[in-house]
Amino acid sequence: MTAFAIEVALLLAVAFAAALAIGYRFGRKHRPPQPARPELPPAPVMVETPRVPAASKPAPEPEPPILIAPGPAPQQDLFARLGITDMNAVPPLDEDEEDVPAPAPTRPAPRSRRRPPESLPGVRPPALDAPEGEGADDLKQLRGIGPQNEQRLNEIGIFHLRQIAEWTPEEAAWVGSYLAFPGRIEREDWMGQAKAIIAGGAPAPRRKR
Repeated sequence: MTAFAIEVALLLAVAFAAALAIGYRFGRKHRPPQPARPELPPAPVMVETPRVPAASKPAPEPEPPILIAPGPAPQQDLFARLGITDMNAVPPLDEDEEDVPAPAPTRPAPRSRRRPPESLPGVRPPALDAPEGEGADDLKQLRGIGPQNEQRLNEIGIFHLRQIAEWTPEEAAWVGSYLAFPGRIEREDWMGQAKAIIAGGAPAPRRKR
């Protein structure tokens, strides 16, 4: 039984191999022809061409240097203008002269806003060179005269109440312009106040500022 099975297996194997061979041959005969593949063009060949060196330009010629003639020194030029040709003939400065500082610039004196006495309207009253008797009167007793006005009145020779009591209208106008308040003497009646004090009356009360 075993031998019979082996023979059957061998026959089947032979038959299968024969069938494959017959099928392979039959398939090759009836296979449709395959299209021919197009031939590709040959790849271009890179050919190196020798480089021709460019014609070298001639180097530019160097420019000639500019020569500047040396001029005379500033000090020598100054001496030449002054007509001094010998430098040794100029005497040297003394040491004391070199150390002297330059004078400081002075500012012009400020202009005074006061008018000159000659240009004031009216008549200038008589003046004294110095106080009479025991000294100057206290002019601040009059209403309208303070320390500054008293000082300015003394500067023009007015030291006593009797001088003010004797002023004329023209003289009062001149003093009012001199003190830079025209008309104030007439309004406050300095002449009347001075006469009242001289006569022994009490001075007029002073205004509060």
